Amino acid sequence: MIEDGRLVPDTVLHNAHVITLDGVSTIAEAIAVEGDRIVAVGTDADVLPLAGRGTRVSDLHGASVIPGLIDNHTHQLMAGLDSAEAGAKVNVASSTSIAEIQALIAARARRVRPGEWITTSCLFRGALTDGRFPNRHDLDAAAPDNPVYVADGGRNIIVNTRALELAGIDANTPEPEGDPELADGHIVRDEAGVPTGHLIVGAGDRARLNWWKRLGQPIKMWDFLDFDVDTNLRALRAQMRTFNAAGITGVRDMGVAPREIDTYVELVRRGEATVRTNLVLGLPVQYLPTDQIIAALRAYMGPKQGFGDEWLRIGGLKVVAQNYGYWSMHPEKIRALLVEGNRLGWSFAIHGTPGDLGNDIEILLDAMEEAHREHAIDGARWSYEHAFGLVNPDHQRRLLDLGVTIAANPHLSYVGAGRSAAMQQALQSLHLEEPPGVTTEHRRTVLRWGQPIRTWIGAGHLVTGGSDCPAVAYDSENPFLGLWATFSQETLAGVLMPEEKIDRETALRIWTINNAVATGEEHLKGSLEPGKLADLAVLTGDPLLTPDADFLSLKVAETVVGGKTVYERG
Repeated sequence: MIEDGRLVPDTVLHNAHVITLDGVSTIAEAIAVEGDRIVAVGTDADVLPLAGRGTRVSDLHGASVIPGLIDNHTHQLMAGLDSAEAGAKVNVASSTSIAEIQALIAARARRVRPGEWITTSCLFRGALTDGRFPNRHDLDAAAPDNPVYVADGGRNIIVNTRALELAGIDANTPEPEGDPELADGHIVRDEAGVPTGHLIVGAGDRARLNWWKRLGQPIKMWDFLDFDVDTNLRALRAQMRTFNAAGITGVRDMGVAPREIDTYVELVRRGEATVRTNLVLGLPVQYLPTDQIIAALRAYMGPKQGFGDEWLRIGGLKVVAQNYGYWSMHPEKIRALLVEGNRLGWSFAIHGTPGDLGNDIEILLDAMEEAHREHAIDGARWSYEHAFGLVNPDHQRRLLDLGVTIAANPHLSYVGAGRSAAMQQALQSLHLEEPPGVTTEHRRTVLRWGQPIRTWIGAGHLVTGGSDCPAVAYDSENPFLGLWATFSQETLAGVLMPEEKIDRETALRIWTINNAVATGEEHLKGSLEPGKLADLAVLTGDPLLTPDADFLSLKVAETVVGGKTVYERG
């Protein structure tokens, strides 16, 4: 604003401990904000004189300020649909027993019509106290008159008897194998050969195709049911509030269906967005023949990568290569998609395979290198998602040579390792493949969930941080669990890789400026510097110096996006 012929800031935050994360790790005392931009960072003596009569001057009494966190891998809309505000699904993400899951589903069944679908959030990704997964009998007891669909994270699902009937799956249904255009998978069965309700990867894909046909709904990459725009808007608002309460101001939203873009555009149009979103589009390629996919890519005339603004932009395409040791589609289809997409200027976020001692990751690397030889991908911001068990130096080197970002998910690693360690027998019963060369339970858990972050950074990789929310959920009372796991290597199964611990500032960079670099937005966000967007979080303590024993007690006091406060802790 203009006062007495000079530009004065709207807001000055001072008497603070400002962790700028600029190129020289400056610690400042004050920040001035005009509109949605930072206009000054420095000492109180430098910044306070800039204030005018109308400037809001806030004394933070020594509180720490960090750049707004950025999560590299979320399913923002899907997570919001789990919320009570959206009213779309039953949220079982924090239910640690089958009885809790049943009670929540039964409560929903009492409120809906017989025959209406009941769907849930992802299951808790840690170990259930029962030591096993729910089955159709458990779900039948909770909702005998409704088809029930429980997401077990990724592409695995658990359904009840009514849903199996609607999918045409019974004891005589063959395993989903042999079709080169569709994913392999597994129908989990009891000792008598009767399906238990747990459908792994390709088995779930085939079931969804049958359900969508019955419902008259279009196929999609992730999730199952479609919801109307009003429900989706409620979902996005709710999830953005959840993110803001954790100090998150930006995300990549992975696998968004093109038709879902309209909801995001409408939210921004209304001025209601509080999280900056990179939409990584997810095409339902696992269901389509290769020639049809290639034709669709060549004919596509919609918004391309990079289209958008600071609030919402197109960030590339998502490809899921593997889930739980099963190929999500034939490797040749993946190769063709990567090569043709690269020709057309798309970058890819590639969901790889856990544990890289076998040759599965080499198939992916070969495909990436083939695309690279034709049209260089280094500098094109490709990413390798999750990177669990990426311990082989040769595989790391090949990704580095290609300039592929390692998009780590320490938050998910923290929780998932606990399931792997405590429910190994249950996982084996699902025919989930073991990484080859496993000699001990600890080694198995490392190959499923380990993230050698120190080694990656030391080799020169760009490493970013995220959660895979809603595979794991954010909690305003424990907002920095992902950041904690990033530097401490802690998980629910203990410290997986103690030699891979890193310092606090490096961990913060992984969750801020590195994510901005990975999406080509380092000039806009990721650090607190003049000219950048005023996206920041005020914390209740110092994230660099708080003792380990107290770190998880840190809270977000205030989150600011574009100069506006979007969250204040009550």
